[in-house]
Amino acid sequence: MFLNLSKDVLGIGPEDGEVFQESSFGKREVRGPFALGRFRKKCVNLEPGAPHVAFDSRGPGLITRIWVTLPFFLYPHALRDIVLRMQWDEEDEPSVLVPLGDLFGATFAKVEDYRSAYLSITSGALICFFPMPFQKRALITFENQGRVTIRFFFYQITYMKLERSFAEGTPYFHSMWRMERLGRDDPSFTVLDARGRGFYLGCHVNMQGRGVPWRLNPLNTAFPEGWGLGMLEGWERIWIDGSENPHIHGTGGEDYFNGAWYFTRVPSCGLSHGVTRRSYVTRRVSCYRFHIEMPVYFNSSFIMTLDHGFENSLPAIYDSTAFWYQNEPHLRMGDLPAPLARHPSGGALNAVVMGTPFFAAATIARIRKYRRFSVSGG
Repeated sequence: MFLNLSKDVLGIGPEDGEVFQESSFGKREVRGPFALGRFRKKCVNLEPGAPHVAFDSRGPGLITRIWVTLPFFLYPHALRDIVLRMQWDEEDEPSVLVPLGDLFGATFAKVEDYRSAYLSITSGALICFFPMPFQKRALITFENQGRVTIRFFFYQITYMKLERSFAEGTPYFHSMWRMERLGRDDPSFTVLDARGRGFYLGCHVNMQGRGVPWRLNPLNTAFPEGWGLGMLEGWERIWIDGSENPHIHGTGGEDYFNGAWYFTRVPSCGLSHGVTRRSYVTRRVSCYRFHIEMPVYFNSSFIMTLDHGFENSLPAIYDSTAFWYQNEPHLRMGDLPAPLARHPSGGALNAVVMGTPFFAAATIARIRKYRRFSVSGG
């Protein structure tokens, strides 16, 4: 039995308002020959450093759907270069601060199809179904922090204009992106540290191993190195309302995401959880989980961490997008790293590292074969 956020939590049904849609259509004056000029009316250009106001509406209201697309093959870094901000009810700090692709669950900033209850990437489109309430005003902006203009940017934001206000204490939607390069024995990676009253709904996480997993002792290569994916030997922990001991203590990274044995089948995607990538070559894992059976409620605070390897013993790069609802005010989210620092890196280097033993074995075999040939020929 899955929770209906709009009805069960926010108390809003289809009879409580009228549906409208804001989109990129008609947002700029365009001129061009023949049909091209008319086509360009459907989309906008995102100039570097100039935030584009996509949605600015007075409440009460409820955003029910966000749809976005662009020519991804022309702008390979757009999903990390574009920053999405959402602010509710005249707040100074955004409640949503994420690179564009990460709100929708992109796999290492790439478009790979999957479907879940709240987020999907399908047939070239990014789709978000999280209901987002606002009492007085909602402001959504897209900011291109890259170096080139992103052309042919399309979006639709579907919402309801409500005929009544929300009940007192109705929580607001929040989302935050974090990225960290973790060394051996560094502290755990923090997925979310929230203060206030609300509930945690889930996260999307990209994990990438670093360093050299090959050891002289082959037992170490199996554990804790995990043949290059040993960061999954770490576990999640969740503390609620300032508790000294975690309420939840997991058994492994993939276990939290409802997988096992480093994910035996990839891709494998469902409504509440899934994995879109698991590669022993690049040492990359991309997975998600939503607590749609019952979100994790907190009265004053919520902290969730992920270990990188067994007892944080392995170097790795983690980035995560957390999704939760809470009452205002919320902790300041800070600033995102610079665009280049947000881009995924290290996959090619990992491929070389993981291929080294096989290359060495092949080289040794060729040398031995050449020596045997030389001896027999002599």
